Amino acid sequence: MAHPEELTALDLYSVWMTADDLEEAFDPFRFEQRMAAYRLMIDSTNPADRFGADNRHNPLWGLMFQHQWQFRTDRLGADTRRNGRIDPDSPWGYGNYTLSVVPWLAAGAAGVVPVLPVADPPTPSRFRYVTGGDVPEELVDAVDDWRAYFTLVSRSGAADPEQARLALWKAHKTCLDVVVRAITDADTAPWPDLEITFLRGWCRMVDYLWAAAWPTDFGFMTAHGLDVLPETLLTTPEDVRALPPKVRGNVTNVIGLATTPGWRYQLNLMLWKRIMRTREARDQVLPLLDAVFNPRPDNAAERRTLLGHLLRP
Repeated sequence: MAHPEELTALDLYSVWMTADDLEEAFDPFRFEQRMAAYRLMIDSTNPADRFGADNRHNPLWGLMFQHQWQFRTDRLGADTRRNGRIDPDSPWGYGNYTLSVVPWLAAGAAGVVPVLPVADPPTPSRFRYVTGGDVPEELVDAVDDWRAYFTLVSRSGAADPEQARLALWKAHKTCLDVVVRAITDADTAPWPDLEITFLRGWCRMVDYLWAAAWPTDFGFMTAHGLDVLPETLLTTPEDVRALPPKVRGNVTNVIGLATTPGWRYQLNLMLWKRIMRTREARDQVLPLLDAVFNPRPDNAAERRTLLGHLLRP
């Protein structure tokens, strides 16, 4: 289990070291089983140290960090931290299901991990899961996109890290498009409306990250992704106002995305995708994304850079 030395200082480390091995079956309604699936997928996609001797450049780290945040903040169910069971009716839990079980099935189909039975949900649910080994129709395309990712990174020879990220984000977006439709159609009570709005906005933010081939390797996540999301559920506007300034700003932007009219959101996304069409622009994604969502006098130069990328032939 190669891992970066810096992992030992993070709360993710204990899960990385103790998550159950997947041997006979995969029960995705147990937190540690999902984390074990991530660990095995990370370990199995580093042939010949493709992502570094300690696997730090593996883009799957982002999914593992995100799931640890969901667990730590009770977004997987009220009792998950006590008993490790993920509530099948948790909207965040369902969203992560599409980003753990679907990649796992695809990795198995690509010959990267063992093909194991996936456990059915323990109770009836408002969401559709793999049941009896059958993948819901709406997730079939996501399995195909993830299989393309695992096929790409398991080939012999050096891989372009950005091509791997682009393939990963394409599959990631296909999953979350399904999640958006599911939470729109489902009755999500008793989860707070503000929290569901935040989840919807986060799914829209993924479109921006996808267009930018946003890095999700260990180094980038620990440098830029560990203190940007709320550590509590969002129930009232007061919960947002009580957040640390950096997190409050990010949450406000995400909620703003969720409440933006569809036509305007699609227009803004189209412009952002045009800006991000070159590798030069994608290499500048951190200051450029900040300029889009947080225009200030001190990032006027970055806003001019945005315009230059937008108008470039």
